[in-house]
Amino acid sequence: MSKLLNQAQTILTVAKDTAKTSVTAGFGVYGTILDQASKSSDKATQFFESLVERGTQVEPKLKEQMSAIFTNNITLESIETKVQSITSRFTGVQGSKLNELESKIDLLTTMVSELKTAPKKITKVPATAEA
Repeated sequence: MSKLLNQAQTILTVAKDTAKTSVTAGFGVYGTILDQASKSSDKATQFFESLVERGTQVEPKLKEQMSAIFTNNITLESIETKVQSITSRFTGVQGSKLNELESKIDLLTTMVSELKTAPKKITKVPATAEA
């Protein structure tokens, strides 16, 4: 019986040691996570500060460029010309051709809408009696 009791105490001791080791490992994981989070936070803070510094450097140039844009007289016509220029570069179609195509589409739209209207009633002309 004493032998059985010794075996039970050994098993209990091993179980306690294993549990203690597991809990200690868990604490180690927790500590590592805190360290990594702190490092990530430090990196994020440094990155943000570098962005602010870069923004401070770029801000005067950007303000100057924006001021130049707003002082120019930008008209709808100049915007349309620029859009047509860009469109012709990408598609190979010139602006005048697009305007011509738009006119044809408008004409076809008008013709189709006229076809959708109800047809006019045709009245019969009374036949004349010829005898």
